[in-house]
Amino acid sequence: MTGDTFDRIIGQYLVPLAEMKGGPGDAFYFLRKDNSFVFTQGYCHPRGGIYCKIIYYPEKDGWMSIHGRRYGTTIKRMVKGKLELIPHDQQLKKHFEVDPTLDPNKKRPCWAEYHVELPLSEFVGFFDHRTSLRKAMEMYPRVADAVSKAGAILEVPAERLGCTGSLSYGKLEEPADDIDLCIYGTIEQNRRVIGKIRALTQEPGRRVVEFGKFWPMRFYHRDLMICPFFEYLDPREIPLREMQVEILQENVKAAGRVKDDTHGIYMPVMLTLERVVIGGTPCEDLALIIYDGSLRGEYCRGDSLALNGARLIRVRERGTVFQSLLVTVSSQIRKDVPRHPGAGQGDRK
Repeated sequence: MTGDTFDRIIGQYLVPLAEMKGGPGDAFYFLRKDNSFVFTQGYCHPRGGIYCKIIYYPEKDGWMSIHGRRYGTTIKRMVKGKLELIPHDQQLKKHFEVDPTLDPNKKRPCWAEYHVELPLSEFVGFFDHRTSLRKAMEMYPRVADAVSKAGAILEVPAERLGCTGSLSYGKLEEPADDIDLCIYGTIEQNRRVIGKIRALTQEPGRRVVEFGKFWPMRFYHRDLMICPFFEYLDPREIPLREMQVEILQENVKAAGRVKDDTHGIYMPVMLTLERVVIGGTPCEDLALIIYDGSLRGEYCRGDSLALNGARLIRVRERGTVFQSLLVTVSSQIRKDVPRHPGAGQGDRK
Protein backbone atom coordinates (compact mmCIF):
# COMPACT_ATOMS: atom_id res chain seq x y z
CA MET A 1 0.00 0.00 0.00
CA THR A 2 1.07 3.60 -0.56
CA GLY A 3 0.05 7.01 0.71
CA ASP A 4 -2.23 7.26 -2.31
CA THR A 5 -4.12 4.24 -0.99
CA PHE A 6 -4.63 6.02 2.32
CA ASP A 7 -6.11 9.07 0.61
CA ARG A 8 -8.28 6.96 -1.68
CA ILE A 9 -9.81 4.79 1.03
CA ILE A 10 -10.16 7.52 3.66
CA GLY A 11 -11.79 9.71 1.03
CA GLN A 12 -14.52 7.09 0.56
CA TYR A 13 -15.34 6.92 4.27
CA LEU A 14 -14.76 10.44 5.57
CA VAL A 15 -17.87 12.60 6.05
CA PRO A 16 -17.69 16.43 6.24
CA LEU A 17 -18.37 17.91 9.68
CA ALA A 18 -21.22 19.92 8.15
CA GLU A 19 -23.14 16.65 7.74
CA MET A 20 -22.90 15.74 11.43
CA LYS A 21 -26.49 15.75 12.68
CA GLY A 22 -27.27 16.55 16.29
CA GLY A 23 -23.70 17.38 17.25
CA PRO A 24 -20.88 15.02 18.31
CA GLY A 25 -22.07 11.73 19.72
CA ASP A 26 -20.70 8.53 21.20
CA ALA A 27 -18.14 6.15 19.68
CA PHE A 28 -17.30 8.23 16.61
CA TYR A 29 -13.87 8.46 15.02
CA PHE A 30 -12.76 11.89 13.78
CA LEU A 31 -9.81 12.61 11.49
CA ARG A 32 -7.64 15.48 12.69
CA LYS A 33 -5.80 17.74 10.25
CA ASP A 34 -2.51 16.09 11.27
CA ASN A 35 -4.06 12.73 10.19
CA SER A 36 -4.44 11.43 13.73
CA PHE A 37 -7.58 9.47 14.57
CA VAL A 38 -9.50 10.51 17.70
CA PHE A 39 -12.42 8.79 19.39
CA THR A 40 -15.38 10.24 21.28
CA GLN A 41 -17.22 8.70 24.20
CA GLY A 42 -20.64 9.74 25.46
CA TYR A 43 -22.90 12.55 24.30
CA CYS A 44 -21.81 15.50 26.43
CA HIS A 45 -19.27 17.65 24.59
CA PRO A 46 -18.20 21.31 24.79
CA ARG A 47 -19.71 23.80 22.39
CA GLY A 48 -17.70 23.74 19.17
CA GLY A 49 -15.49 20.89 20.33
CA ILE A 50 -15.25 17.32 21.60
CA TYR A 51 -13.90 15.45 24.59
CA CYS A 52 -11.91 12.64 23.07
CA LYS A 53 -8.91 10.35 23.05
CA ILE A 54 -6.22 10.48 20.39
CA ILE A 55 -6.19 6.78 19.56
CA TYR A 56 -3.79 6.64 16.59
CA TYR A 57 -1.17 9.22 15.61
CA PRO A 58 1.27 9.31 12.67
CA GLU A 59 4.64 7.87 13.69
CA LYS A 60 7.46 7.14 11.25
CA ASP A 61 8.40 3.86 12.91
CA GLY A 62 4.96 3.07 14.34
CA TRP A 63 4.20 -0.61 14.87
CA MET A 64 0.85 -0.52 13.08
CA SER A 65 -0.27 0.44 9.58
CA ILE A 66 -3.40 2.27 8.45
CA HIS A 67 -3.79 1.98 4.69
CA GLY A 68 -0.02 1.99 4.20
CA ARG A 69 0.91 4.73 6.67
CA ARG A 70 2.69 4.02 9.96
CA TYR A 71 0.94 4.87 13.21
CA GLY A 72 1.51 4.69 16.93
CA THR A 73 -1.29 4.30 19.46
CA THR A 74 -1.98 5.62 22.94
CA ILE A 75 -4.16 2.71 24.08
CA LYS A 76 -2.19 -0.50 23.49
CA ARG A 77 1.41 -1.65 23.57
CA MET A 78 3.42 -4.70 22.65
CA VAL A 79 5.07 -6.44 25.59
CA LYS A 80 7.17 -9.50 24.80
CA GLY A 81 5.22 -10.02 21.60
CA LYS A 82 1.82 -9.78 23.30
CA LEU A 83 -0.66 -6.92 23.00
CA GLU A 84 -1.81 -5.35 26.25
CA LEU A 85 -3.98 -2.36 27.20
CA ILE A 86 -2.33 0.78 28.59
CA PRO A 87 -3.88 2.15 31.84
CA HIS A 88 -5.97 5.34 31.49
CA ASP A 89 -3.54 7.62 33.30
CA GLN A 90 -0.66 6.51 31.07
CA GLN A 91 -2.86 6.92 27.99
CA LEU A 92 -3.53 10.52 28.98
CA LYS A 93 0.16 11.21 29.62
CA LYS A 94 0.95 9.88 26.15
CA HIS A 95 -1.40 12.47 24.62
CA PHE A 96 0.77 15.33 25.85
CA GLU A 97 3.89 13.61 24.54
CA VAL A 98 2.32 13.05 21.12
CA ASP A 99 1.00 16.61 20.88
CA PRO A 100 3.02 19.14 22.94
CA THR A 101 0.53 21.88 21.99
CA LEU A 102 -2.01 20.32 24.34
CA ASP A 103 -2.14 21.93 27.79
CA PRO A 104 -2.03 19.26 30.54
CA ASN A 105 -3.24 21.86 33.04
CA LYS A 106 -6.37 22.81 31.11
CA LYS A 107 -9.37 22.19 33.31
CA ARG A 108 -11.76 19.48 32.15
CA PRO A 109 -14.93 18.12 33.78
CA CYS A 110 -14.10 15.44 36.33
CA TRP A 111 -15.99 12.83 34.32
CA ALA A 112 -13.72 13.58 31.32
CA GLU A 113 -10.48 13.51 33.31
CA TYR A 114 -8.93 10.89 31.02
CA HIS A 115 -9.91 12.72 27.84
CA VAL A 116 -8.62 15.84 26.11
CA GLU A 117 -10.66 18.70 24.66
CA LEU A 118 -10.16 19.53 21.00
CA PRO A 119 -12.00 22.13 18.87
CA LEU A 120 -13.92 20.89 15.84
CA SER A 121 -11.91 23.35 13.75
CA GLU A 122 -8.93 20.96 14.06
CA PHE A 123 -10.71 18.21 12.11
CA VAL A 124 -11.24 17.52 8.44
CA GLY A 125 -14.22 15.23 9.00
CA PHE A 126 -15.64 12.26 10.85
CA PHE A 127 -16.60 8.65 10.15
CA ASP A 128 -20.35 8.19 10.38
CA HIS A 129 -21.37 4.82 11.81
CA ARG A 130 -24.02 3.90 9.27
CA THR A 131 -22.28 5.40 6.24
CA SER A 132 -19.09 3.50 7.12
CA LEU A 133 -20.89 0.19 7.55
CA ARG A 134 -22.50 0.46 4.12
CA LYS A 135 -19.09 1.19 2.57
CA ALA A 136 -17.40 -1.64 4.50
CA MET A 137 -20.04 -4.17 3.46
CA GLU A 138 -19.47 -3.19 -0.17
CA MET A 139 -15.70 -3.47 0.21
CA TYR A 140 -15.52 -6.65 2.31
CA PRO A 141 -17.91 -9.54 1.47
CA ARG A 142 -17.02 -11.30 4.73
CA VAL A 143 -18.17 -8.27 6.71
CA ALA A 144 -21.39 -8.10 4.71
CA ASP A 145 -22.10 -11.75 5.44
CA ALA A 146 -21.31 -11.49 9.16
CA VAL A 147 -23.28 -8.28 9.70
CA SER A 148 -26.29 -9.59 7.79
CA LYS A 149 -26.34 -12.76 9.87
CA ALA A 150 -25.76 -10.90 13.15
CA GLY A 151 -28.59 -8.50 12.29
CA ALA A 152 -30.88 -11.45 11.60
CA ILE A 153 -29.91 -13.20 14.85
CA LEU A 154 -30.51 -10.02 16.87
CA GLU A 155 -33.58 -9.02 14.82
CA VAL A 156 -32.15 -5.58 14.03
CA PRO A 157 -32.83 -4.16 10.54
CA ALA A 158 -29.89 -2.94 8.46
CA GLU A 159 -30.92 0.73 8.73
CA ARG A 160 -30.32 0.60 12.50
CA LEU A 161 -26.79 -0.81 12.19
CA GLY A 162 -23.48 0.96 11.85
CA CYS A 163 -19.85 0.37 12.76
CA THR A 164 -17.07 2.03 14.70
CA GLY A 165 -13.49 1.01 15.36
CA SER A 166 -11.01 0.59 12.52
CA LEU A 167 -13.72 -0.69 10.20
CA SER A 168 -15.35 2.76 10.31
CA TYR A 169 -12.42 4.14 8.29
CA GLY A 170 -12.13 1.11 6.03
CA LYS A 171 -9.44 -0.93 7.79
CA LEU A 172 -10.08 -4.63 8.21
CA GLU A 173 -7.42 -6.82 9.72
CA GLU A 174 -6.60 -10.01 7.83
CA PRO A 175 -7.58 -12.46 8.97
CA ALA A 176 -10.55 -10.43 10.22
CA ASP A 177 -11.40 -11.22 13.82
CA ASP A 178 -13.80 -8.57 15.14
CA ILE A 179 -16.46 -6.08 14.09
CA ASP A 180 -17.38 -3.11 16.29
CA LEU A 181 -21.09 -3.04 15.51
CA CYS A 182 -23.15 0.04 16.40
CA ILE A 183 -26.76 -0.79 17.21
CA TYR A 184 -29.24 2.08 17.08
CA GLY A 185 -32.58 1.76 18.78
CA THR A 186 -35.01 3.15 21.28
CA ILE A 187 -34.46 2.10 24.86
CA GLU A 188 -37.10 -0.63 24.47
CA GLN A 189 -35.68 -1.88 21.15
CA ASN A 190 -32.16 -2.06 22.55
CA ARG A 191 -33.41 -3.74 25.71
CA ARG A 192 -34.71 -6.60 23.55
CA VAL A 193 -31.41 -6.81 21.66
CA ILE A 194 -29.26 -7.00 24.79
CA GLY A 195 -31.56 -9.74 26.06
CA LYS A 196 -30.81 -11.76 22.93
CA ILE A 197 -27.07 -11.15 23.31
CA ARG A 198 -27.10 -12.31 26.92
CA ALA A 199 -28.95 -15.44 25.86
CA LEU A 200 -26.31 -16.07 23.17
CA THR A 201 -23.46 -15.72 25.66
CA GLN A 202 -24.88 -18.61 27.66
CA GLU A 203 -23.37 -20.78 24.93
CA PRO A 204 -19.70 -21.40 25.87
CA GLY A 205 -18.53 -21.21 22.25
CA ARG A 206 -19.94 -17.69 21.84
CA ARG A 207 -18.46 -16.08 24.96
CA VAL A 208 -15.59 -13.64 24.58
CA VAL A 209 -12.67 -13.49 26.99
CA GLU A 210 -10.03 -10.94 25.99
CA PHE A 211 -7.22 -9.27 27.97
CA GLY A 212 -8.16 -11.61 30.81
CA LYS A 213 -11.72 -10.25 31.02
CA PHE A 214 -15.13 -11.72 30.19
CA TRP A 215 -17.02 -9.22 27.98
CA PRO A 216 -20.76 -9.70 28.61
CA MET A 217 -21.95 -7.82 25.50
CA ARG A 218 -19.56 -9.40 23.00
CA PHE A 219 -20.18 -12.67 21.22
CA TYR A 220 -18.72 -14.85 18.52
CA HIS A 221 -20.46 -15.50 15.26
CA ARG A 222 -18.47 -18.29 13.66
CA ASP A 223 -14.90 -16.94 13.68
CA LEU A 224 -15.83 -13.26 13.99
CA MET A 225 -16.16 -11.43 17.29
CA ILE A 226 -19.14 -9.04 17.33
CA CYS A 227 -18.55 -6.11 19.70
CA PRO A 228 -21.81 -4.14 20.12
CA PHE A 229 -21.93 -0.41 20.82
CA PHE A 230 -25.49 0.57 21.71
CA GLU A 231 -26.60 4.00 20.53
CA TYR A 232 -29.71 6.06 21.29
CA LEU A 233 -31.98 6.31 18.24
CA ASP A 234 -34.15 8.93 19.96
CA PRO A 235 -32.01 11.81 21.32
CA ARG A 236 -34.74 12.62 23.84
CA GLU A 237 -33.87 9.38 25.65
CA ILE A 238 -30.22 10.34 26.23
CA PRO A 239 -29.97 11.05 29.99
CA LEU A 240 -26.70 13.01 30.00
CA ARG A 241 -26.12 15.54 27.20
CA GLU A 242 -25.54 18.87 28.93
CA MET A 243 -24.43 17.88 32.40
CA GLN A 244 -22.64 20.26 34.71
CA VAL A 245 -20.99 18.65 37.70
CA GLU A 246 -20.03 19.84 41.17
CA ILE A 247 -17.78 17.60 43.25
CA LEU A 248 -19.16 17.11 46.75
CA GLN A 249 -16.69 14.52 48.03
CA GLU A 250 -13.55 12.87 46.71
CA ASN A 251 -12.23 9.35 47.32
CA VAL A 252 -15.55 7.86 48.36
CA LYS A 253 -16.08 4.29 49.55
CA ALA A 254 -19.59 3.10 48.81
CA ALA A 255 -21.70 0.05 48.11
CA GLY A 256 -25.12 -0.60 46.66
CA ARG A 257 -27.27 -2.89 44.56
CA VAL A 258 -28.33 -2.11 41.00
CA LYS A 259 -32.03 -1.22 41.01
CA ASP A 260 -32.33 0.10 37.44
CA ASP A 261 -30.01 -0.76 34.54
CA THR A 262 -31.98 0.96 31.75
CA HIS A 263 -28.91 2.95 30.66
CA GLY A 264 -26.33 0.34 31.60
CA ILE A 265 -25.47 -0.65 28.02
CA TYR A 266 -24.67 2.86 26.81
CA MET A 267 -21.79 5.28 27.33
CA PRO A 268 -21.62 6.69 29.88
CA VAL A 269 -23.15 3.90 31.90
CA MET A 270 -25.86 5.28 34.18
CA LEU A 271 -27.43 3.10 36.87
CA THR A 272 -29.70 3.57 39.86
CA LEU A 273 -28.45 2.00 43.09
CA GLU A 274 -30.53 0.94 46.07
CA ARG A 275 -29.40 -0.15 49.56
CA VAL A 276 -26.66 2.46 49.23
CA VAL A 277 -24.02 2.80 51.94
CA ILE A 278 -21.46 5.60 51.76
CA GLY A 279 -18.62 5.54 54.27
CA GLY A 280 -20.64 3.20 56.48
CA THR A 281 -23.76 5.40 56.44
CA PRO A 282 -26.95 4.09 54.75
CA CYS A 283 -28.37 6.44 52.08
CA GLU A 284 -31.37 6.71 49.82
CA ASP A 285 -31.34 5.41 46.25
CA LEU A 286 -28.60 7.11 44.26
CA ALA A 287 -27.49 7.38 40.64
CA LEU A 288 -24.15 5.93 39.55
CA ILE A 289 -22.41 7.32 36.46
CA ILE A 290 -19.54 5.29 35.01
CA TYR A 291 -17.38 7.09 32.45
CA ASP A 292 -15.26 4.11 31.36
CA GLY A 293 -16.22 2.55 28.04
CA SER A 294 -14.84 -0.86 29.03
CA LEU A 295 -17.77 -1.19 31.49
CA ARG A 296 -20.62 -0.85 28.98
CA GLY A 297 -23.12 -3.60 29.76
CA GLU A 298 -21.08 -4.90 32.67
CA TYR A 299 -23.70 -4.48 35.40
CA CYS A 300 -27.30 -5.67 35.56
CA ARG A 301 -30.24 -5.25 37.89
CA GLY A 302 -29.57 -7.12 41.14
CA ASP A 303 -25.77 -6.89 40.98
CA SER A 304 -24.10 -5.80 44.21
CA LEU A 305 -21.36 -3.24 43.63
CA ALA A 306 -18.52 -1.95 45.81
CA LEU A 307 -16.86 1.39 44.97
CA ASN A 308 -13.49 2.61 46.18
CA GLY A 309 -12.04 5.95 45.11
CA ALA A 310 -15.26 7.19 43.53
CA ARG A 311 -16.61 10.74 43.72
CA LEU A 312 -19.89 11.99 45.12
CA ILE A 313 -21.15 14.67 42.75
CA ARG A 314 -24.10 16.98 42.15
CA VAL A 315 -25.33 16.89 38.56
CA ARG A 316 -27.28 19.59 36.76
CA GLU A 317 -28.85 18.28 33.58
CA ARG A 318 -31.40 20.25 31.56
CA GLY A 319 -33.34 21.61 34.49
CA THR A 320 -32.91 18.68 36.86
CA VAL A 321 -30.51 18.46 39.80
CA PHE A 322 -29.52 15.20 41.46
CA GLN A 323 -26.68 13.61 43.38
CA SER A 324 -24.69 10.75 41.92
CA LEU A 325 -21.65 8.63 42.46
CA LEU A 326 -19.05 8.88 39.69
CA VAL A 327 -16.50 6.29 38.54
CA THR A 328 -14.01 7.08 35.76
CA VAL A 329 -11.84 3.97 35.72
CA SER A 330 -12.74 0.29 36.12
CA SER A 331 -10.41 -0.28 39.08
CA GLN A 332 -12.71 1.92 41.21
CA ILE A 333 -15.60 -0.54 41.05
CA ARG A 334 -16.08 -4.21 41.83
CA LYS A 335 -19.02 -6.55 41.34
CA ASP A 336 -19.57 -8.64 44.45
CA VAL A 337 -21.25 -11.59 42.76
CA PRO A 338 -19.94 -14.94 41.50
CA ARG A 339 -18.28 -14.95 38.11
CA HIS A 340 -20.41 -15.52 35.01
CA PRO A 341 -21.38 -19.23 35.00
CA GLY A 342 -18.75 -21.13 33.10
CA ALA A 343 -16.64 -18.08 32.23
CA GLY A 344 -13.16 -19.21 31.41
CA GLN A 345 -14.32 -22.76 30.62
CA GLY A 346 -14.41 -23.34 26.88
CA ASP A 347 -14.29 -19.59 26.15
CA ARG A 348 -12.83 -18.35 22.89
CA LYS A 349 -9.60 -16.40 23.35
